[in-house]
Amino acid sequence: MKISVNWLKDFLPSFSPDITSLVEKLTFLGLEVEDVESTPLPDLRVVVGRVQSVALHPDADRLRICMVDTGLEEPLQIVCGAPNVAEGMLVPVATEGSRLTMQDGTSFVIKPSKIRGQRSFGMICAADELGLSADHSGVMELDSSYAVGEPFARYLDSDTVLDIAVTPNRPDVLSHLGIARELGSAPDAILFPEEAPLEFSADSPLVQVMDSGACPLYVGVIIRGVTVGPSPRWLSARLESIGLRPKNNIVDITNFILHALGQPLHAFDLQKLKGGRVIVRSDFSGSFTTLGAEQCTVEPGMPVICDTQMPVALAGVMGGLDSAVGEGTVDILLEAACFAPSAVRRSARKAGISSDSSYRFERGIDIRNVLPAARAAVALILETAGGTVGEATLQGDPSPALLVLPFRPRRANELLGTAIETDAMQAMLARIGFRTLALDEGVMQVEVPSCRIDVLQEIDLIEEVARLHGYDNIEASGRLAATYPASRTRPGYFPDFLRGVAVGLDFREVLTNPLIRREEAAPFGDGLVSVLNPISEGLEVLRPGLVPGMLKVIAHNIRHGNRDMRLFEVAHGFSVADPSGAAEQGPLGAYCEKEWLVLALTGNRYPRSWNQPPDRVDFYDAVGAAEMLLGKLNLLDKSAVNIYNENTVSIDLELTEGKKKRSQRAGRAMRLDSALLSQFGIEQDVFTVELDVSVLEMLYSPDVVYDPPSKFPAVQRDLSFILPGTVPVQSLVGLVRSSDPLIRDVSVFDVFERGSGGGGERSVGLSISIADHSGTLQEGRISEILRTVGVNAESKLGAVIRQV
Repeated sequence: MKISVNWLKDFLPSFSPDITSLVEKLTFLGLEVEDVESTPLPDLRVVVGRVQSVALHPDADRLRICMVDTGLEEPLQIVCGAPNVAEGMLVPVATEGSRLTMQDGTSFVIKPSKIRGQRSFGMICAADELGLSADHSGVMELDSSYAVGEPFARYLDSDTVLDIAVTPNRPDVLSHLGIARELGSAPDAILFPEEAPLEFSADSPLVQVMDSGACPLYVGVIIRGVTVGPSPRWLSARLESIGLRPKNNIVDITNFILHALGQPLHAFDLQKLKGGRVIVRSDFSGSFTTLGAEQCTVEPGMPVICDTQMPVALAGVMGGLDSAVGEGTVDILLEAACFAPSAVRRSARKAGISSDSSYRFERGIDIRNVLPAARAAVALILETAGGTVGEATLQGDPSPALLVLPFRPRRANELLGTAIETDAMQAMLARIGFRTLALDEGVMQVEVPSCRIDVLQEIDLIEEVARLHGYDNIEASGRLAATYPASRTRPGYFPDFLRGVAVGLDFREVLTNPLIRREEAAPFGDGLVSVLNPISEGLEVLRPGLVPGMLKVIAHNIRHGNRDMRLFEVAHGFSVADPSGAAEQGPLGAYCEKEWLVLALTGNRYPRSWNQPPDRVDFYDAVGAAEMLLGKLNLLDKSAVNIYNENTVSIDLELTEGKKKRSQRAGRAMRLDSALLSQFGIEQDVFTVELDVSVLEMLYSPDVVYDPPSKFPAVQRDLSFILPGTVPVQSLVGLVRSSDPLIRDVSVFDVFERGSGGGGERSVGLSISIADHSGTLQEGRISEILRTVGVNAESKLGAVIRQV
């Protein structure tokens, strides 16, 4: 955003800045100055001249021979190619020896010359040839206040233009008034006088708002009998100083108000509006031609301004060519409105149009500024273009209630590490328009100005105090003090604890965007959460899980030569919830948000080495990584791995509720399908582990119980079972382990399938470790334990002991 220092003086008359100090002050206020451009004044040998006569060049149709009075005894003959040069005009003339500097920095010296056989002793200048603007449509025409023969530079003020980077949360500074608020005292800022006060009618047929959600306020003013023509020099100079090209007095005034006050305006030719009225609606489907002479397709949901037949503007974005103000315009309808940011952003994205108006509406404008801006624009139009006000109407509330926030100065000092007095804080906030309504028991009730749509809670006010006090004035703490509890039952922030565990297991963390393309998310769930107003086509839906983003990272690394990866991420996935309970849970009840830990392995198991052959990671590496992580969380002895198929296993944890135990699904380990991987451009195996962070946190216990080994010898016994194909081996292992408290460990040492495809009987060999802390086991007790195991296996799982 370009800000003219001279223009700022319209709001702060006593403002005479040192540019270096101004740039530093703006930077510390959070407004980064990216560039500073100083406009040099023209050479003093560029003088004011009067064109006495204009004749055609005998050898060139587009050239004219002009006799120009520059205050010397004899007029100068100058050959000029400008189409607008005419007898009697006052113009800037570069006389012999003048050095002209163009806007691009190039310069040249004026010398006597011959142009197509005719002598020329100077140059009648356009604005760009003097470095004043980019306008090269014709020579500059000066008004009668300029004296012939006087140096042109004496009528100009040297200006400095600042290019300021504005963050999206600060639309209030997207104008010269907004910057003036930051630099000076808001009550001293000069607004335009409200000349010709307007009487607004709320029930006029001139304007009909059919979608008040997209347009909470619309102001329309008819001005009849205007004269459309060039803008006065002061107005053109203001626009040219920030790089805008003047068009005509009506359009220039709307642009002037936009950059002066931050309120977008638009002027329609009233005679070109069918029915002489406008309708704000969001249900239109069709097309119209924009001011940029481009065809714009309108879809339902895109707010438009229509006459009684067709669209005449895309609301908040751009007007239509067919209703534009031109030289023949006599009556105009001036629009000043407030449009919903999301509606304008959606329309601008779908139409592929970006304008100064949409840039401001997308971020949010000050609704209380709409009426003053409209009054100021009407006053300027009446002054520069004449005419009379025919009708004025408004739809909506121009002065909604202001937000009031509680603010605790003591809390602000505690957070900032400062000792700012309450009165000083109150004065700081008042300087930028925040009014203190009451102060009771150390709590201030602060009224937030309507322009500050980014201030919504107390911490925002504290940030304003820090910004105005100056971050450079907040001293660094002499020492850091921290207190820790004597004991801790769980990590302070469990996801960070998981990150530390994953890093310890030699995984590297990645951070992925929660917004992804629809086709990338589709294979991972049906209940996708669509973004109502995506900022680009690649950010259409919220990720249902972390695997899509992880695959994009893996594909990117493979394309850049890194094929061996062990990655992890802890973040949230989103999906549409069961609609049955959505109504009871409010507007967010329709959505489900869950935090996941995802581990991903691909490529070689070990780093590339001359003395070790390549060894690819496999499914067991993924399951092993999950088991090591569960071991770090003291959950391994409560976990069970159940096979879904050859590519997927579930990871379940045992949850104890009172005297009952139940299995809780914690996640799964997978070998991803090659067809899925090919969608991301991956041609090597990828193995993932997905774990539900909430389940891990619920069952995690930091306490480690030491179970000493028995003083008496342990007994090992092997049992072979005939197990039905539909029963998981893990179920048999769990059942055997729970059959008797003396069974310390159960492991599988052999599996043999009789049938094919996993549906037939299996022979499963188990090794059972039995130990007693009270004494040496006798054969009778061992036989009793094994019989109990056999009975339980047969009665509960249909498993038969083949031999003992």
